[in-house]
Amino acid sequence: MFDFLQPLITLLQAYPLLFIFFGMLFAGEVVLLPAVFLAVTGRLDLAAVLSVAILATVLSDLAWYGLGRLFPAAALERIPGRQSNRVVCGMERLFSRKGAQILFLSKFVYGTRTMVQVLAGVHDMAFRTYMVVNFLGVIALLSALVAIAYSVVGSTRQLGDFVADLEIAFFLFVVIAVSANFMVSRMLRKKWSR
Repeated sequence: MFDFLQPLITLLQAYPLLFIFFGMLFAGEVVLLPAVFLAVTGRLDLAAVLSVAILATVLSDLAWYGLGRLFPAAALERIPGRQSNRVVCGMERLFSRKGAQILFLSKFVYGTRTMVQVLAGVHDMAFRTYMVVNFLGVIALLSALVAIAYSVVGSTRQLGDFVADLEIAFFLFVVIAVSANFMVSRMLRKKWSR
């Protein structure tokens, strides 16, 4: 039925890190979660997955930062719907006061990462500061995801026969990671929209 996908599946099996790299560039966490899980379960090399994830995320973030640097701060005024979006307005206010902190925390708030990268460029955040804070944010996010993955996999292995399939562990990992991200996002978005 899906024979047309076989060449792609063969390529994916042969070069998983290449797919993770391009997937991270364009899809971010959608690719990161299964990649981290596969690495923690021993199906992929954890160091290689983390290295590729860091490289792809930093390159993607740099592109958004560079785009922000191309446009003056006045360009933000011309974004349609910007005035009506409390989160965007709150983010701009916070970023102008606490740019480095917002840049770091944006890694943990789904849907804000790209906007904050652009804001860092638009507000002329010093490149060195940007790189250090952004890199530390990427490392912190990856560390949290790896810790959650190891915790879930370890817990399910201890349950033995009760959890016979590692796929259930992956499901639990995704549920816990997404739930944690949702709770942190909700808390920070409320704080940022004030």
